[in-house]
Amino acid sequence: MSIENSFLKSLNLRFYNGQSAPLLLSYNDNLKIGPQSLAHLSPVQYIEHSYISKELFDNYFSFTVVRNPWGRIVSVYKHFNYHRIMSFEDFLKVEFPRLKKNRYYFIKPQVEYIFDKEGNQLVDFIARFENLQSDFEFIKNKLVLAISDLEVVNASMKSYSVYNRWNVRYLFKTLKTKPYLLKTLKLQNDIGGSYRSMFTDEARVIVDDFYKADIKTFNYTF
Repeated sequence: MSIENSFLKSLNLRFYNGQSAPLLLSYNDNLKIGPQSLAHLSPVQYIEHSYISKELFDNYFSFTVVRNPWGRIVSVYKHFNYHRIMSFEDFLKVEFPRLKKNRYYFIKPQVEYIFDKEGNQLVDFIARFENLQSDFEFIKNKLVLAISDLEVVNASMKSYSVYNRWNVRYLFKTLKTKPYLLKTLKLQNDIGGSYRSMFTDEARVIVDDFYKADIKTFNYTF
């Protein structure tokens, strides 16, 4: 989000005001032309669905950013607000399998975005979330456009009130649409500190197994 915001700001564009669709940042009801959110198109899908020609894609400088799988899945847990209603381990056991089925494009291993089926790397540069500032400087130096510096966007909150009006509405709406979550209901969950503090051995096994290709390819350690 920070990188997207830097490009949009520098080009005087916005996510909204009718611009999200031509920028391919909109939601998508036609799975024949990409995933449920076009912001999650892979390089292969850009070309397969004719959003860009292979010649033009190959002519551009292309890059991606990878993140360690454990920090990434904790971020997903917070992004979808599951921390407001269930523990992290219950999220991995109950909701993560549903995300794999219904929003696979959002949580799939990063290698599936970056490499084709033959193992060929599809982008010119792989940046790392852990080195984002320095890697983004490298990216900026590769561009013919002047891009603004990174700003913190979409940062997860460190604490929240269970009893505020927004949270109560969220709980009511979520339990109404997903009544099975009553079995694992837990309103107070620790979301501060290092992602490592969120993991039990059982939680590690779930994440390590699903993201084993990312861990191996990008040499990540817990």
